[in-house]
Amino acid sequence: MLLSTLRRAFSVLETRGFTSRFYSSSAAGAASPSTETESEVGASEIDDGEPVVKILPQAYNQATLKTLKLDTYPFYVEREWWKEGKRMTFWSTWRMLRDVRRRQKTQELGPDRMRLKALKSNTILPQATRDECAEQLHNLHRYSRPNLILNMCQFTGRSRGKIKPYRVNRHVFRRLADHGQLSGVQRAMW
Repeated sequence: MLLSTLRRAFSVLETRGFTSRFYSSSAAGAASPSTETESEVGASEIDDGEPVVKILPQAYNQATLKTLKLDTYPFYVEREWWKEGKRMTFWSTWRMLRDVRRRQKTQELGPDRMRLKALKSNTILPQATRDECAEQLHNLHRYSRPNLILNMCQFTGRSRGKIKPYRVNRHVFRRLADHGQLSGVQRAMW
C-alpha cells in the first residue's frame, strides 16, 4: 500500500516536472536505443494496477552539468512568482504580503501622485485643471497611498511594540538580544 502510494506520488511529481535534475525517469531515457528495452520493461511491470517507474541516476560530471544547464549563471531556474513572494512560507502573515504590495505600488506611482497632488492644490491654475488632477489622483490605484503603509515587525508581522531602529517586535528583539544576535546590544548591567 505504502509502496504504491509512493509510486503514485512520484509519477505525479514527474509529470509536473518536479523530479531531481540529476535523475531521469526511464521514459526520458527512451530516446536512446540502449535504454529503450529498460523503459519497456519498466512500463510493463505493473504492481497494484500501476506502472513501475525506474529512476536512472546520471553521472556527476561536466557533460551532465552542461546538458542540465547547471554550468551557467543562474544555476537554478528563476521564477518571477517566487521572487514576488507569492508563497505563504515567505511572509509571516497575509497582512505583511499586502503591505509589501502597497510599498511596491507606492514606489511605482509615488512621483505621479506627488505631482498630481501639487497641481491639485495649486491655486494659480484654473479650477477645471485642478478638478481634472483631483479626478486623476482619485483614480490612481488605492495601494499607492503612502498612509496605508504599515511599519510592522519583519519576523512576526506584529504592528505594535516595535523597536524602530531594528524593525522588530519587542519579543523578538529581546530574544535576539539575549542570544547576542543584534550588533551593539547587550544586557544592562550595573
